[in-house]
Amino acid sequence: MTLLLYAVIPVDARVPDGFSALHGNRAAILHAEQEPGPTADHEAVLAFGRAIETIAREVPALPMRFGTTAADLMELRLLIAENEEMWAARLEAVAGCCELIVHVAHSSTAGRDAALDELRAVLSPWLREARWLAPAGPDRMAVLVPVDQASSARARLEQWAVDRPGLEIAVTGPWPPFDFCSPAA
Repeated sequence: MTLLLYAVIPVDARVPDGFSALHGNRAAILHAEQEPGPTADHEAVLAFGRAIETIAREVPALPMRFGTTAADLMELRLLIAENEEMWAARLEAVAGCCELIVHVAHSSTAGRDAALDELRAVLSPWLREARWLAPAGPDRMAVLVPVDQASSARARLEQWAVDRPGLEIAVTGPWPPFDFCSPAA
C-alpha cells in the first residue's frame, strides 16, 4: 500500500470528500491510497494541484509537495509525531489566508532594489508574511494575505506599479499557502 499525502489540516476540521485522514492530537494528514505510487505525468500533477485547491477552499491546509508518500499508516503516525507541533503553529498562521506570487522585473538593479523595498510597504495593510523565492528570471516574492482581501492587495500592487517606469510586475494567485508550510528561515 502506498499513501499519497495531500495536506495537513487542523485536527478538528471536516475531512473533505474523497480523502482519508490520520489524526494526531493537533493536526491531521489527508491522504489517499494509490497503487502504484504517484507518476509525475502532466495530468497527475494537475489533478494533485486541483485537489490541493479544493482542500484549501474548505479548510486551513498546509499542502504537501506533489509525490510525497508514506508506505503505510505506521510511517504516517511517525510523521505526525515528528512534525505535529510545527504543523499546528503553521496552520494557525495560514488560517483564513492565501498566497499571492509577485513577480518583479526592473530595467536596472538599483531600481529593482528600491522597488522591492517599496513592495512590502505597499502590501503592509494586508501582509501577514512574505518570503523571497529562488530567482527564476524576475525576482519573486510569495506573500500571505487574508483570502477576503487578496483582490484588494492585488489591485493595489498593480496600481502601484503603473507609476514606476521600467518596472514590470505580475501577480498570480490566490493560491493555497504553498510557500508558508514551514517556519520562515
